[in-house]
Amino acid sequence: MFSIAVMGGDAAARETAELLAQMGFQVATHIEPGCEAVVSFGAFDADLPSETLHLAIGEHDCAQLDARLPVNAHPIQIASRLRALSRLKVLEHTAQLRLQSALEAGYQPAPVPVNDDDSTVLFVGAPGPSFMRLQFAMSKAGIQTIAAFSTFNAFDYLHERTFDAVILNTRPEPGLAHTVCSAMRRNTRLYHTPAILLTAETDYAGADEAFARGASDILSDAASNDDMRDRVMALASERRRRRLAKARLEACRLPSLLDETSDLFNERFGRVHLQSLMDQAAARVEPLSLIMLTVSAPQEAGMNGFAKASNQFAGMLRHCVRAEDFVVRLGQERFIIALPKTPKVEAMMVSNRVSAIAECTAYEGADPLKPFRLELSPSIEEVGGETSAEALIDQMVRRSNVLPFSSAKTG
Repeated sequence: MFSIAVMGGDAAARETAELLAQMGFQVATHIEPGCEAVVSFGAFDADLPSETLHLAIGEHDCAQLDARLPVNAHPIQIASRLRALSRLKVLEHTAQLRLQSALEAGYQPAPVPVNDDDSTVLFVGAPGPSFMRLQFAMSKAGIQTIAAFSTFNAFDYLHERTFDAVILNTRPEPGLAHTVCSAMRRNTRLYHTPAILLTAETDYAGADEAFARGASDILSDAASNDDMRDRVMALASERRRRRLAKARLEACRLPSLLDETSDLFNERFGRVHLQSLMDQAAARVEPLSLIMLTVSAPQEAGMNGFAKASNQFAGMLRHCVRAEDFVVRLGQERFIIALPKTPKVEAMMVSNRVSAIAECTAYEGADPLKPFRLELSPSIEEVGGETSAEALIDQMVRRSNVLPFSSAKTG
């Protein structure tokens, strides 16, 4: 469970807590020393173990700080930062746990080097004094700023290399900056890259649209060099932490732990690591949902056609979920997805998305002129109680006992 400590002036903290409550966050009455309000992502119980995310509103002094936002921070901005920080913590915890499971299974993943290179950000838009100020402010912190004075050049840069943040000049066309935000959020590779708008106004008139389009922050020219640097650095640091955690997860994808015919984890390691995920969820009082997918095909597909289609589906499956999610192949026609810190209602959305993708994909059968589609039979459980991973998997397998060939339609 994560609790969110909101720190700042009394009025700002109360207003922030009220806005978050209106957006579906539960505001708790538990008060930490030096904090005016605590906001929780669920039912809050002071007797249960929890981890606190510290969010400062304004210039509140706090030794342990996860994020700092201005006093006039937009509600959408606050909520999105909290969710992003929460998922980042889950990603880091999951990477650490998966490494531990691999070591316990007798395997040593290659160490992931920490990238100590200077951070790099991309400035997009018309050049001017604001760019020079930004470049100076970033250079004082060892951050390199690369300029792309058109959106065409910007996306060329974004496809060629990795940036820790993108700063978008809203002048003279704010709509163009908003469009780039939207395009980044639709791109899976750029989805988590911070997009920061640079504006001439202290109160940006297009803030509602900008945050709805996926902007991470709005910086005014009136901000001091230190404020510019600190806010860009905070977002850039989160991006680098995310890349490092994902690299650690990738390092655990050892051939001995993977299914030979797909890029998914094999059943043996799957059962071991799933138990670790279940133990952690219980210890941290966090939800953990499991999706079991059983695939079948029409009789006309033939055994070879079904095997090829199932392998292709397996290769696609892990790209349909988040980096921290754990995808295991239990057999030719059965898969399981473990979703850390995810309640059942959200797991159902993941299952529906995967099913929709499968319904849109046609595979070649015994007759090349008669392609077929796989039919998915999902089963979803939110882990709870003292059931072991072995017992839970076996229970879900019995419930989803579907034959490989069904009445699924061709074409």
